[in-house]
Amino acid sequence: MSEAILIREWTPDQFHRHVLELEKQGYQTRLETYTITPEVHPETGEITHLYSVELVSPEPVPDCT
Repeated sequence: MSEAILIREWTPDQFHRHVLELEKQGYQTRLETYTITPEVHPETGEITHLYSVELVSPEPVPDCT
């Protein structure tokens, strides 16, 4: 069974960098879960956007021995 993880970042650069790193490791992005929502940033108090998406881990390779 594959494992899902949720990526949430406040800046688009950090978000895309994190997603690309995981995709290089074989994770698959579930595009239907991609959202950009207006939120109040907890550290600055500013209204900004929160980027989030779910990624699914690669299926384990079955042992053929």
